[in-house]
Amino acid sequence: MTPKIRSLEAIPLRYECQQGSYGSARGVVSHRESTLVRVHLDSAEVGIGEAFGPPVVMTNLVQEIGPLLLGLSVEAALSELVRISNQGYHRGTGLFTAAISGVDAALWDAMGRIAGLSLAGILGGRAREVVTPYASTGYVRPGSDIHEFRDLMHETSAGFPGAKIKCGLGLAADLERIQVARDVLGTDRHLMVDINGNYTVDEARSLCRELDSHDVTWLEEPLPPEDIEGLSRLRAYDVPIATGESLFTRYPFRELLTRGLVSVIQPDVTKVGGVSDMRALIDMARAWSVRVSPHVWGGGVALATSLQILAYIPDYPYSTNVTTVPWFEFDRAENGLRSKLLRQPIEVSGGEVVVPDSPGIGVEIDEEYLNYVRIDK
Repeated sequence: MTPKIRSLEAIPLRYECQQGSYGSARGVVSHRESTLVRVHLDSAEVGIGEAFGPPVVMTNLVQEIGPLLLGLSVEAALSELVRISNQGYHRGTGLFTAAISGVDAALWDAMGRIAGLSLAGILGGRAREVVTPYASTGYVRPGSDIHEFRDLMHETSAGFPGAKIKCGLGLAADLERIQVARDVLGTDRHLMVDINGNYTVDEARSLCRELDSHDVTWLEEPLPPEDIEGLSRLRAYDVPIATGESLFTRYPFRELLTRGLVSVIQPDVTKVGGVSDMRALIDMARAWSVRVSPHVWGGGVALATSLQILAYIPDYPYSTNVTTVPWFEFDRAENGLRSKLLRQPIEVSGGEVVVPDSPGIGVEIDEEYLNYVRIDK
């Protein structure tokens, strides 16, 4: 008998940072927040997902979706989510799509648990057993100086084959941070530079002109996500452009791909439409010979889900000689929702992350810690 959905649960989470605020050129945060989505089946399996956005809002949106899925099989619920998404076009994308993302991911996790297969397995099979992580670090911290930045880079990039730093602070400040990061990483490790959309086109062009000597793997979000046309004015520079973390649903990526505006797309499973849209985007990117590196800045559930997705991404266009690995973003900032929410947190060892082979996304929630960080108790 096919398991049916018995209930849908949304749990708002918040972690207060103990080591001070951090963030990007766009601003800093003193806490991390997320919404855990759980799909309960009448066969006792529970699928888990994570939704981006203000937890109170997300909780209400997920609870609004829940009654529409009760009594459906997981497969039927995934189809119903498409209808719900289309019916909700008057609400726009944004947070409504983020809520659907959390539900969709939980359904895919449930499907894997029912089948006894990992998420990568049910998506189409594993392309790799381990993935290559980069340290997402170099955050902007109020009152810190370049010496503290150097110390932070030494501490947080150790053991990683590459690292990403936050810039967008002005040309002089950016170049100083980039040079320090390159000094710490040496010439054999990769360096990514993230502007978080904090530049105008002329500022981004000025930075692009300076990047050749620093061997930057990619320049991330040099412009606001809405400025698609502005990206076309950066194509003259020999620096790969990555973007997509702030885009909702697969549709805004279409122009980026068909016009050849980016080298790497970075959809986020907690906001783009869940695993379903992630899979579609992987196929779209493959058709246009563009790399995929999922954006990950959420909690442990988002990290585990993204890890499974990365394990599935085909080695396109390679056959026997893989020249560029799909990078796995590994946030190095303080965040208990990432480091403590799972019974067995995702960890880096020897410059690699092993992909769990357990059913679904391969992780379980630490219920005691969940009760500590939930804000609806």
